[in-house]
Amino acid sequence: MRAALLKEPGRLVIEDVPRPEPEPGEILLRVRDCGICGSDLHAATHPVAGLPPGTILGHEFSGEVAALGAGVAGWRVGEPAVSLPYMACGTCAACHAGEAMRCAAFRGIGLGQLPGAYAEYVRVHPGSLLRIPAGVDFRAAALVEPLAVSLHGVRMAAVGAGTPCLIMGGGPIGLTTLLWCRAVGAVAVVSEPAAGRAALALRLGAAAVADPRHEAPVERLRAATGRDAEVVFECVGVRGTLGEALGYACHRGTVVVLGACMDPDEIFPLQALLKELTLRFALAYSKGEFAETLEALDSRRMNAGELITDIVGIADLPGAFEALMHPNAQ
Repeated sequence: MRAALLKEPGRLVIEDVPRPEPEPGEILLRVRDCGICGSDLHAATHPVAGLPPGTILGHEFSGEVAALGAGVAGWRVGEPAVSLPYMACGTCAACHAGEAMRCAAFRGIGLGQLPGAYAEYVRVHPGSLLRIPAGVDFRAAALVEPLAVSLHGVRMAAVGAGTPCLIMGGGPIGLTTLLWCRAVGAVAVVSEPAAGRAALALRLGAAAVADPRHEAPVERLRAATGRDAEVVFECVGVRGTLGEALGYACHRGTVVVLGACMDPDEIFPLQALLKELTLRFALAYSKGEFAETLEALDSRRMNAGELITDIVGIADLPGAFEALMHPNAQ
């Protein structure tokens, strides 16, 4: 099969590799769609990630069942499915609670432990698999993973109708956070310097956008709501943005960190103390949140189609990946 291999930091190469076979208790998916995640871009270059040469990235994917490993029941070849990007034991208390991220046998798919979906086929675990309903196509199903990340983050804060929210970053996680904020009736302003992303945020329902290089985003929020930021979502994940988020939040506000900063950072604790802020760090999602996201797409409560800005085949993946590592102002 063809796959995109990480040959050296930041460089993917398409190669022919042996098609994987599902081990006992596993399922093989034929990949139909896979997103390029910001985490992929960071992990492909950052030494903290420690990805070995030959890693196959890709953890936002959908596909159809291609083969069943020994002992697998309840699935048929050809069924459309979306997988949480990990394998776990499926039997421990964490797995039964839908929180396999805490399973001692956890192995991530597409970030160095197990091969990911930048390939024609990928191995998955039945316990991580959900059927794609008829109302959701493969492309939309590949968006479930980032949407579930944002749902998990929004659930960590008391976001409801009319809540004034500031979302830092108009990338995929920032925009999916915006969608969930709008779904519960919150008023959200997005801080984003790139003109294309800012315009998309407005189309997706942001009350306003702000270029943080030229204006204070909280002023935009005050103009839109007459209130300060009760919830700040940090969706950038670079040094300095956490400190900025603490500065933006109002007295007794909440900061939810969704951006994965891989470098040491500094904050001014007294600033947070004087405001009595709540600081939450959000890791991924539960299986229930994954399923809820899939249902929201199926029922049309969530329309994420505009998040898809480009579609490339596997042959063009290395070029697209490199371009995203050096984005322009769009």
